[in-house]
Amino acid sequence: MWSRDSAMEGALLIKACTILMYTTSPIELHIICDQSARDFLETRFSLLTGPSYPLKVRFYQPSLQSMKDRIAREGSIRSDHAAGLPGLMKLFIHEILPASVKKSIYIDTDAIFIFDPTLLWNVFSQLKPTTAFVMSYHPDQDSPVWHQASRICSCVMLLDLEKLRKLRLMDSSVYREVTDDSYPPALSPPTFRAMYGEPGPDGYKNVKLGDQGYWWAIVDSRKDIFEPLSFDFEVTSCLMDTYSIALGEDGISEVHELPRQSHVKGTPQEGALIRPRVLHFNCLHGTDVYMNWEGWSNYTEAVTRRWGPALSYHHGYKWIWLNRGVKINNAGDKLVDISANSNVVFEDLQFARNHAIANK
Repeated sequence: MWSRDSAMEGALLIKACTILMYTTSPIELHIICDQSARDFLETRFSLLTGPSYPLKVRFYQPSLQSMKDRIAREGSIRSDHAAGLPGLMKLFIHEILPASVKKSIYIDTDAIFIFDPTLLWNVFSQLKPTTAFVMSYHPDQDSPVWHQASRICSCVMLLDLEKLRKLRLMDSSVYREVTDDSYPPALSPPTFRAMYGEPGPDGYKNVKLGDQGYWWAIVDSRKDIFEPLSFDFEVTSCLMDTYSIALGEDGISEVHELPRQSHVKGTPQEGALIRPRVLHFNCLHGTDVYMNWEGWSNYTEAVTRRWGPALSYHHGYKWIWLNRGVKINNAGDKLVDISANSNVVFEDLQFARNHAIANK
């Protein structure tokens, strides 16, 4: 979250996914953000005195310069996407979070849970041993101008951080200094070259959709470490029209609901019912905060008819209603534990320090 606006969206995601009425287990939130986002989120967390389950919040605040330096050490990637430099950090989550965090779910701020987030976490237990990351996969999409990068969405991801570290996902000038064969070469450079060719002096200029364009190159070349995510967990308003599913008609049968689903032919979801768990309100243009989109007051908008009431409910639910009155658990620990790290060191620099390699 790299602005107060993104934190406003993120606060709704957090409210709906962690403590509203859905989670059935303790939650850890690892939030990579700037100070303005942290300041806003802390105003909301301050309203929590007794959530239903323990909540641990860890803020990570890499400086803008440290992010620029990490991109420079990688040496080839750049972005023309609106998310800019902070958006590229989605490729470095495994480097920013500490080694003690072995797995994580990443979700864009313009999404909300409408079901227990534990169900998404449980997907980790169903993956193949080689799988390092999971995201939505739309093989039916055709967008040559984007090198087909719209066939995935890096909006909701399951990341096996431990595997990504072992695979050394992203390159660095630090790693290129090491000639010891016991350390693997970075995984991503050959995948980038396979899709986009050799980078120019200023890096790649033909990669679209920001980080997603780079993730797509990795997916396309290394399907052995990727698995597609059920559309249940990314009911998206962008391109997919939320698959033409909607609130209402609560007594409909699966037999009658299945034919209504759109954008599923030729995908892993074909023939399977989509059961909405995460709503993703992307591509709502003309606003920096999706909850403020003018279309929410226009019932002729398809997404408003389908999901407007769900957004209104979650947005309007007060944080103070999340408290159950208990401030400590049976062990005497506080139910809300918050701390921050403003001295983030990327994994490649930690490697350099551990191996006495000069940072160039």
